Amino acid sequence: MQRIKLFKGLEDEVDILEKQVNDWAESEGAKILQVSSSIAAQSYNPSAKSGSSLQVNVTASSDVLVTVLYEKN
Repeated sequence: MQRIKLFKGLEDEVDILEKQVNDWAESEGAKILQVSSSIAAQSYNPSAKSGSSLQVNVTASSDVLVTVLYEKN
């Protein structure tokens, strides 16, 4: 039977997210069939002064959602 597992992380911590997925797959004995991901649009700071650089306007890293399609061995 095929199942899905969702993982959520931050775009600037992708290495941590990769480790979570790999550790989970190994510990569960999951046979991964497909992996897909999406990243949320960046959030902008509405209180930043107009004309500020893009880096000042971006308030936080975007969320990354990883969907794993798997079968349990």
